[in-house]
Amino acid sequence: MILRSRTSRVLGVVSTLSTLLLFATCKETIDPPPISREQYIETYVEIIKAADEEPDSIAAWERAQEILDRRGITQEDLQAYAEHYLEDPDHLAEVWFEIETLIRTPERQDTTEADSGPEAEPVESRARSDGR
Repeated sequence: MILRSRTSRVLGVVSTLSTLLLFATCKETIDPPPISREQYIETYVEIIKAADEEPDSIAAWERAQEILDRRGITQEDLQAYAEHYLEDPDHLAEVWFEIETLIRTPERQDTTEADSGPEAEPVESRARSDGR
């Protein structure tokens, strides 16, 4: 009876430890990345565009640091996001396609404010007198 009691306790402890170990290893893959997809994309787009405006790599690096600081994002956050999706290359390809598209697309201006501002001149409607 004592032998069964010890064996039961040992099996219970092993089972509990195995379960905890399983949860610990699963936790790494379940945790979301530290930043969202949108944050990752917007940050990289801003950094790449800013780097294109700078005269050298040191200035570009300093500008990137300013962008990260302003956004409250670290280089480690960017790296952790990419590492989180290492086993999903389709996701990373989509993200980088979107980054590339946003970099190549000129920024659109909001025409609603420009058209309705005080300097905007009213457009007169001219109806043709011949009915056409």
